Amino acid sequence: MVSDSGRRWDDARATAREFQRFDHNVRDILALIYYLITAQDDCNADQVPLRSVRYRLANPQRLHQELRDLLPGPAREEDWVRPVEKGMADLTQARLAEHGQDYSPFTGPPPVEGTIWRLWHALNAQHGVPLEDTLPSDMITDAAYGRYQSSGMTVFEYAVRELTTQVDQLLLPASGALSLRAHVKVTGGIHAGRTGRLRAVAWGTDDEQRTCTDTPAVYRIDFDDRHESADIAPGNLERLPEWDRRFVVVHAGEPLPTEWAASVLLAAAGPSPDWHDNAVEHLRQWQGDGRVVVLLSQPRNGQAPSPKEQQWVEEAAAWADEIIALAPNDHSSPPRLTLGQPADALHHAARLTLVAAPGHAPAPEGAPSWAETHRVAVAPTIAEAVEAALSRIGRGHRRIGGNRQVPLLVARSAASVGWYEEQLTAGSVLEEARVEWVRREEDAGEPISWWILRARLRHRDGSRSEETVLAHPGLLSVVVYHPREPWTDTEVVLLLSPAAARGKAREFLRLPTVTNNVRAGGGNTDRAWSFLVEGLNLFLDSDRLRGSAFRNDSQLTSARRSVVRVALTDREFDDLQDRLELGPAGGPEVYRLADLMANPVCDWATLGAITTAVQPNPPTASLDPWAARQRVLQWREAARRAATLAAPHQEGPDDAADTASVRDVIAVILYAVHLRERQPVDEVSWWTVLFHLQDDQHVIDLVEQTLQDSGHDVIPRLSFRSPDQRKADPIARRWERLNRTRNTSHPQDPLVAGPHDGPDHRPDSRPDIQGSRGGRPNTIIRACVPRAAAAVHTVLERGFTEHQRIRVTAGPYEGRVGFVLRPVWRLDPETWQIEVPPTTYIVEFDGLDAMVEIDSGQLTGHTDGHSRPGSPPATPNDQAGDQTER
Repeated sequence: MVSDSGRRWDDARATAREFQRFDHNVRDILALIYYLITAQDDCNADQVPLRSVRYRLANPQRLHQELRDLLPGPAREEDWVRPVEKGMADLTQARLAEHGQDYSPFTGPPPVEGTIWRLWHALNAQHGVPLEDTLPSDMITDAAYGRYQSSGMTVFEYAVRELTTQVDQLLLPASGALSLRAHVKVTGGIHAGRTGRLRAVAWGTDDEQRTCTDTPAVYRIDFDDRHESADIAPGNLERLPEWDRRFVVVHAGEPLPTEWAASVLLAAAGPSPDWHDNAVEHLRQWQGDGRVVVLLSQPRNGQAPSPKEQQWVEEAAAWADEIIALAPNDHSSPPRLTLGQPADALHHAARLTLVAAPGHAPAPEGAPSWAETHRVAVAPTIAEAVEAALSRIGRGHRRIGGNRQVPLLVARSAASVGWYEEQLTAGSVLEEARVEWVRREEDAGEPISWWILRARLRHRDGSRSEETVLAHPGLLSVVVYHPREPWTDTEVVLLLSPAAARGKAREFLRLPTVTNNVRAGGGNTDRAWSFLVEGLNLFLDSDRLRGSAFRNDSQLTSARRSVVRVALTDREFDDLQDRLELGPAGGPEVYRLADLMANPVCDWATLGAITTAVQPNPPTASLDPWAARQRVLQWREAARRAATLAAPHQEGPDDAADTASVRDVIAVILYAVHLRERQPVDEVSWWTVLFHLQDDQHVIDLVEQTLQDSGHDVIPRLSFRSPDQRKADPIARRWERLNRTRNTSHPQDPLVAGPHDGPDHRPDSRPDIQGSRGGRPNTIIRACVPRAAAAVHTVLERGFTEHQRIRVTAGPYEGRVGFVLRPVWRLDPETWQIEVPPTTYIVEFDGLDAMVEIDSGQLTGHTDGHSRPGSPPATPNDQAGDQTER
C-alpha cells in the first residue's frame, strides 16, 4: 500500500516530467518543489501554478531549509564533503533505484531512509564540471578519464539557478515582458543611455498567497561598455533591434547598432538615388573583422529628412569612419550631406571621398576647387570611391558604446590608443565623444598628426566628467652638446622654429626634433642617429647616443617626448662650429646653458629636457616614478578605508589620539597586505585584516617583514637614512609613533618613550598562533589592537556578531537563549586567512554558569529585549575566559 507521501511524490514527479526540455537535475528540483508545495498547501501538483514555483525559487536558502525540514534524513558530515564523482554516482543510483524503494512518511525524526531522501541526499553533493582533456591520445590512461572539478556549488544550488532561468523564460512571454538576453537601452536613471543584455529578472512577491506577481519588478542588465551589471526598473528600458553581426544598413532616424568595427556614411542621394544601392552592394565586399554599418542620410520612406532626422545625419557624419558624397556641380562649393546640410572642411575632409556623378563636368583649368583645396579625393565611379574608403578602413577596429563616436582616423592613432588604455586602467568609460579638430601632415607617418577630442567619461565611482584631450604623435628630440666645467657652461645646439626660419616671426628656439614614428621600426637611438646624419651632417657612432626619460610636454598633451643625448668631443664641436658659421642663415645655433637659464630663448619644456640630459650627476630615484605614485595612492586608499572604521569609535576629545592610532593600525595592515599579496588595497578582505589583529605581535611581524623589504624604514637599526629622511615617509612615521610606549595615566597624550627597534625574534619567523608574547612594553599598538579588531568586526558579513542575542534551534541545548561571546576561529597557516564564516561560537546561556561551544548551523538570531553589557569584542586569538564544554 502506498502512503499519502508516496502518492504525493508520484504526482509531483509526473508533473515535473512534463517539462521535457529541462535537464534531469532541474526536473528533480522541480519535483521536490511540487512535493513541498503540495505538502504545505494540501493540493495536487497539477494545480500548482508556475508562479508559485517561482516564488520558492526567489530565496534558494529558504527553499533549501524548508526541504531540509521536510526531508531531514540522517545527518552525516560526509554528505557535504563527498567528492564530485561520489556525488554523481549517488545521484545515478538514486534515480535507478527510485521505483524499488519504500516511500515511507518523510516528516518524522531522523534517521529516515527512502527514495525521496536518497534523491535529496544526492542533490546536496558537490556540483562538478569536467576537466578539459589536454593529453595526447597516446598518453591517455584510465586515470585521465572522468575527471571533474568542483564548480563551488552543490548540485542543488546549480540546478536551482538553471530552473530559475527556465521558469523565467516561460513566465516572461506570458506576461508580455522583455525576454531574457534581450538587447535593451536604459532610458532613465543614472545609467541612462547605456545599452546591454537582460540577464535576469526579479518578480514581486505575494507572501500571503505565496506566489509571484504577474509582471517583473526589476531586470538585471549586463552592460555592453564594461563588465558590470545593475538592476533597472522595467519602465526605464527600451528594447533594441537584433542587428546582423556582419553587415547592417541604417536609415536616417533609426537606432544605431551598439557596436561596430567600421561605419560608412552615404551622403545625400541627389538626383540619382540609385547610387546608394550600388554603393551598399560594393560595401558588402568588406572582408574586415566584425560588423560594418552603412549609414544612409535618406529616411527609409524616401521623403525629405525631418529636423530630427537631419540632426541624426549630423551626428552620423561626426561618428562615421568614412563619408562618401556626390561631387557638386559647383566645384568651389562643398558637397552635401543632406540637401540642406553641407560638409564641413574642418571635421569631414579627412574622411571624405567624392564621387563624380554621371555628366559631371571637370573643374576649369587653373580654377581652385573645394576638393583640391582640402585634399579630398574625387573618384570617377562608385566602385572606386568605395574601394578607396575600404582601403583606408582596412580591417577596422571594434568599438562599443561611446567609443563608436570616435572615427577610425583618431581611434587608431597611437595617442588615442594610449589615452584609451589609461582610461581602462583607471576604470573610466567613454560615454560620449566628439572630434573637434584634426590636422594632417604629409610627412608625419600617420594619417593625422594632431587631434582634439571632447570626451564625457563615467568613472568607477559613478561620477562623470568632461575632458578636452589634445594629442599628437610622440616627438623625438636630440640634445647635441659639448660638455664643459662647470656643467652650466655646457654648449647646446638649438634650431629655429619653421616659422622663424622663414623670417615670419621671432619664436622660441627648439631642440632638433622629429615626429617619433614608432611604426617605422628600430629604437629611439636608431631614429636619432638617422636624423643627425640627415639634419646636421653628423656621422657619429650610434653607441654614443644615450636615451633619457620621456615625459609629456604639458598636461593637455597626451603624447610623450622622448629625448636622446649625445656628447661631442672638442674636435667634433669645433668642426660643427666651423660649418655653422659658414652655413646659410637660419641654420642651427649654439648656446651656453647658463645663458639659456638666465635669458631663455627656448620654452621651459625644452630647457627642462636639456638640463635633464646634460647634468653630470643626475639624482637617482629610489623607485620608478609611476610605481611610487601608485604606492602613494594605495596608502591613501588604506588610510581612507581605515578612517571609515575608526571614526565611529571616537567618543570624545580625549579619545582623538587613540582613534588616530586605531586608524593607523588598520591602515598599515591594509597597506602591508597590499604589498605582500600584490592586490589593490580596496580588494583586501577584512577577514585578512582581522587575522593579523590577533595581537600586536602579529601586526609587528606583518609590517616589519613586509615594509622593510619594500623600501620603508620601519626598523630604525636597519636603516641607512637619517631620522629626518625617515620622517619624510608617512608610513615609517606612523609606525614609529605606534611603537612608542603608552602613558596610561594620560591616555590623551600617549607618547612618552622611544620607538620599538625591531622584533625580539628572528625576522623570518611566522606569526604565533597561540598568543602574544609577554614581557613587552605597553606600546600604543598593543593598546590599540583590541579596538582595531572591534572596528573590523562591525563590517564583517555572515556569521554572528559578538554579544548578539541568539537562540539554539537543534541539539542538546535546543530552545535555550543567550549571548554570543566570541567565535571559535580556525586559522589556515598556509594562506594566513581565517576560515570563514566561523563554524562554532562560544555561547553564554541564560541561567547557566558555563560557556558552551555551539555549531553555527544550530544558532539563529533572537530578539526579546534583553541586552548584555558590552565590552570590546575579543580578538580572534583571545583565550581569556572560563573553560568551555563541548
